[in-house]
Amino acid sequence: MAEITIIPAKDRSDEIVRTAAYARVSSISEDQLNSFAAQIRYYTELLKDSTDAVFVDMYADEGISGTSAAKRTEFQRMMSDCRKGKIDRILAKSISRFARNTKDSLEAVRELKTLGISVYFEKENIDTGEISSEMMLAIYSQFAQEESMSISKNVRIGVHKRMADGTYKNCSVPYGFIYKDGKIVPDTKKVGTVRQIFEWYANGIGAEEISARLNRNGVPAPFGKCWRTPRILEILANEKYVGDTLLQKNFTTDTLPFRQIANRGEKPQYYICDTHQPIIGRSLFEEIQSLIQARKPSINYTPRRSTFSRKIKCICGGTFRRKKNREKNYWVCRNHDHKNMGNCDIRQIGEWVFQAAFIRLWNKLQAHYKAILTPMLRQLETLSEREKSGNTQLAELRKEIAEIKQQTYLLTMLHSQGTLDGAYFKERTQELDRKLMTAQKQLHANLDDKDGERLDELRKLIGIFERTEPITDFDEIKFGQNVEKITVLSETEIRFDLIGGIDFTERIVR
Repeated sequence: MAEITIIPAKDRSDEIVRTAAYARVSSISEDQLNSFAAQIRYYTELLKDSTDAVFVDMYADEGISGTSAAKRTEFQRMMSDCRKGKIDRILAKSISRFARNTKDSLEAVRELKTLGISVYFEKENIDTGEISSEMMLAIYSQFAQEESMSISKNVRIGVHKRMADGTYKNCSVPYGFIYKDGKIVPDTKKVGTVRQIFEWYANGIGAEEISARLNRNGVPAPFGKCWRTPRILEILANEKYVGDTLLQKNFTTDTLPFRQIANRGEKPQYYICDTHQPIIGRSLFEEIQSLIQARKPSINYTPRRSTFSRKIKCICGGTFRRKKNREKNYWVCRNHDHKNMGNCDIRQIGEWVFQAAFIRLWNKLQAHYKAILTPMLRQLETLSEREKSGNTQLAELRKEIAEIKQQTYLLTMLHSQGTLDGAYFKERTQELDRKLMTAQKQLHANLDDKDGERLDELRKLIGIFERTEPITDFDEIKFGQNVEKITVLSETEIRFDLIGGIDFTERIVR
């Protein structure tokens, strides 16, 4: 009979649990610094006497609602550190501070459980390390989500009330205006440009030519970009320039995730006359509105922009444009039109061909993303970490942050033991908190944003494939959110460039 040797289980009771904390502070203010500092002190004090745990880091997002995990940079940094094996346990004051979205909280907790990391929510006394905790977490997360939606609803009611009684103020003003002492007033540096735009249009010059003239004259455009036809048309149609205000041009959806969309009659609007000093006379403004309506039929606008617009490129360097033939949509390279046919040999391609190719690619990736995308993500994370570790400036900033946290920890211990004056403790810790915030901002500014964005996009893509099923029909949303560009390589092949900097080739089946 074979000899059997029993290998006893390892005693892990003496292992140190690397513990982190996550918090979300609600506003960007001086109080935020105090809140952040107080929470660092709280968790440091909580673990200072522990023999089996050590406080490794504090992750705190500032000044955001928390309804979407994608907007919380510190939350994403924490998840990234968990994936790198730096954390064993996470502490959070409550589920509502961890996430106000059931989907986000459950996805995060499930991923952390697969990594062997537990989350403890103090208020609800839930430890995700327990097998039965996920059901309770789902219930409490739903409560948190409902709370967020209730708060959002109350805020919208207040906004609508202020709109109805005429006391609502927009947070921004259009080109040509500024806020001064809480009131909208014309910007003397831009008034001339606004009036010139209206005069040109009244004299028969089109919006496209107006934008070209402004660009040639070097007139700075809004947001630092060049002038474009849609921007000119927005200015010409904006009632603000005649001194009136139309409220609720856009509205926020009632369900998560909250999105702001154009109001096309779904919600009431509020038109208020003479709310501020005008730039354009009312008679000229009304004349312009009549001209815009009269010129609309002569402008070749597509009623609904195609999902493929500006996304299809040619190997020759040209861009594909859409054309209609016998009620069917085709795409053809601009270098293969009647005048320049010799510059490109690739013939027109039916829109349904691109749609079918996307469906095939999506279903292949959905079936094999674990073998294709997950190893790619791990490799990129390793390369990114190596680059960051080789950056001496980043290393110095990390060292500075560690030293500041160590000083805060020592001050907290001395104060708790009664050996440090309270006034000095408060003054010194506030100074250290400011230094910590400054160092962390510098650290984030020095990180390679492009690499970080690429990793985030790749993680997003993997997450989509984890949650979706194969598709049988073309999905505009999936295409628009995940395909950055299509390149037509030949008569028989096209390449899809997806988010995350990855690309795949598909054959054309005409």
